[in-house]
Amino acid sequence: MALLMGLCCLAIIGVVALSSAPYWHHLVTGSAHPVVHNEALSSQPTGDAIAEPVGSRSSTLNEARLFEAPIYELASQFTRTWRISGPQICAAFRDAGIEATEWRAASMRSVSYECYFQRIYERDEVRPLRSTFLRVRGNAWGEVLEVSGRIVGPTTEDQGSLDPSLMRIFNVLVSQATWGDFQDTLVPIQKLLDVRSERFGASFEFTRELSHENSYDFTLVLSQTSNEQTRTRAYFSQERWMVNPDYRRIRPVLPMLSGR
Repeated sequence: MALLMGLCCLAIIGVVALSSAPYWHHLVTGSAHPVVHNEALSSQPTGDAIAEPVGSRSSTLNEARLFEAPIYELASQFTRTWRISGPQICAAFRDAGIEATEWRAASMRSVSYECYFQRIYERDEVRPLRSTFLRVRGNAWGEVLEVSGRIVGPTTEDQGSLDPSLMRIFNVLVSQATWGDFQDTLVPIQKLLDVRSERFGASFEFTRELSHENSYDFTLVLSQTSNEQTRTRAYFSQERWMVNPDYRRIRPVLPMLSGR
């Protein structure tokens, strides 16, 4: 029995000695990694200081965010909004040689505002045989709500392409909307082909009238209540962001005991 107890004591002493070996090695030879150890010591505060203001380390941390605020010009490609006002797009049409009116109330007591361009080149006793109509509709604050129009009996080039004087309407419209993904609609429009494109809540159509073979309607309108627009607006909305942490607060720093 005594022999068994003696063997147990020797085993316990051996385990303790092995576990404390790194400690004694550190006291005799210093850190196994003296460079790392010295850098760690030099980075710690001296004296009785136990805290430091985080803001004093770097001014760049004060405004740090995981995500930057969306750039409006880029976000508007997805959250479809007009980046140009009604008066501005009407002026852009006039600059391109399309004599649109000034931005004004649609009627004396109307809350709608608009500018338009209309030319009747040829007609019979019933209706125009060749005409162009363009209207930009919005409100008194200059917000654009819809661009629409109709081309009856359009003139074409030898290859059957839409005349450049009429094609300017669509070139100006797409460029002023600044939604690059609608650029690919210009080629079929020039060929007088039907186009229906809806992307991120913006709907652009150029279609031949069923009742009149040589008449074309076009519309560009935003659908603020579409599923695509609702989800995309929620994704980019800053109102859903979490509160930015206050990096100016004091963060406690525990002192490290020196090995000296």
